[in-house]
Amino acid sequence: MNTAIVVSGGDAPGINAAIDSFTRLAAQSGDLVLGAQGGFAGLLAGQLVEIDRSLVSLLAARGGSILQSSRAPALQEPKARDRLLNVMSRHEIDNLLLFGGDGTIRHVAPLLASWGLSCIVLPTTIDNDVAATDYTLGHDSACNFALQAVAGIRATAHALPGRIFMLQTLGAPSGHLALAIAYASGAHIALLPEYPLELDWLAQRLTHVVADDGQALVVLSEAYPGIDKLLSEIPQRTGIRVRFTDLGHAQRGADISHWDCCVARDMSRLAWRAFREGTRNGAVIMRDGALRMHQGSLPSETKPPPDRGLVELINQQ
Repeated sequence: MNTAIVVSGGDAPGINAAIDSFTRLAAQSGDLVLGAQGGFAGLLAGQLVEIDRSLVSLLAARGGSILQSSRAPALQEPKARDRLLNVMSRHEIDNLLLFGGDGTIRHVAPLLASWGLSCIVLPTTIDNDVAATDYTLGHDSACNFALQAVAGIRATAHALPGRIFMLQTLGAPSGHLALAIAYASGAHIALLPEYPLELDWLAQRLTHVVADDGQALVVLSEAYPGIDKLLSEIPQRTGIRVRFTDLGHAQRGADISHWDCCVARDMSRLAWRAFREGTRNGAVIMRDGALRMHQGSLPSETKPPPDRGLVELINQQ
């Protein structure tokens, strides 16, 4: 059994650990594992390498991906199906193991299935915004990275009080990641694109928080509307200095957490077993804290918005 691994879209902590685990399992059965360098664009170009077990084992605890990804819409190109089938035939590839987020699950996987190809998806994004699963690989690691940043911010906030600290996270269009970080960090305010706050109310709330606690911590999603206006208006309305930190893409490259390491290895084990048992299409999803193999395409739907009650609890509205 020969499997090609493809990383589609953004990377996330846990990919290397999952590749390491899958490659080990394959080696024990005499199976071959190839990796596409450059996502589907690389796969169509035949840019395949045999996974270096010693290298991926060395990097298993690191973020990022030993296999380069790509956002190029390669599968939409003319004759993409014929090119892909030709590459898979030439390299005797039986299955595709995909790492990807919402776009991969909703669009890429069903397309490959319609072409008659065997593929299994491991939902992978720090944003945790995939509707069909409760958890996506990399989310916990990104949250842990943010909590380390919060610890540093709180230390300097205590040393020099009287400031408002705003910490911006990734999250694409959703606020799921920002909410998880805000709740765990004990932030005074969570700003999510799904639930924008009135600027007057926010200024009053922050003024009271700084008066009571000596400092204020705001966690906001990158998709929150009007961030530049927020950064200019809040100091004017409160008379309090604002210090802004953007975690940016460092969250994607964060070292893998213990939880994500376990999830990555369990996901890859389920995928490998499914391939061996003849499953042709599916995804490894989490429901109620347990991983399971979902056979067939996942429903194409949008994940419900973040828990409004939890947002209001943090903001004390």
